[in-house]
Amino acid sequence: MSKLRTFLALDSVDKIATFEAIAMVLYAKFLVASIPPRKWRNRFGAVATQSAVQGTDLATVRRVRLAIMRALNNVPGSPNCLPQALTGRWMLERRGIASSLFIGTQPDETGKPQFHAWLKVGEEWVTGICEEDEYTLLLPSDAETA
Repeated sequence: MSKLRTFLALDSVDKIATFEAIAMVLYAKFLVASIPPRKWRNRFGAVATQSAVQGTDLATVRRVRLAIMRALNNVPGSPNCLPQALTGRWMLERRGIASSLFIGTQPDETGKPQFHAWLKVGEEWVTGICEEDEYTLLLPSDAETA
């Protein structure tokens, strides 16, 4: 089935969520590229150290996750994990759902640190599925960086 037919088969809520995800992924990709990492906390908010457990509408969380996945298939440049996580965070915030953004690091084969970002709502994955135990979380510091 072509992309257009697949899109047209979606209900109106999923169509809107897909357009929202495409716009937000592109915006997040632009922000991540244009803002120095030392200013990310001020611009993107706190990084989590653990997932908050809460009762939430999992159907909405899953709808957002699928909208992001559809967006990634239709935007240029294959946005990496941080724009995906930011998109999920923003989309969930608009729907009144709190999420936890994680950024971690692990060494590659040569020992160079590799960074990864993921987003969860409680124990439900939104973006960046990984083996969390393999990453050292970058903990938020008390001092704000400017």
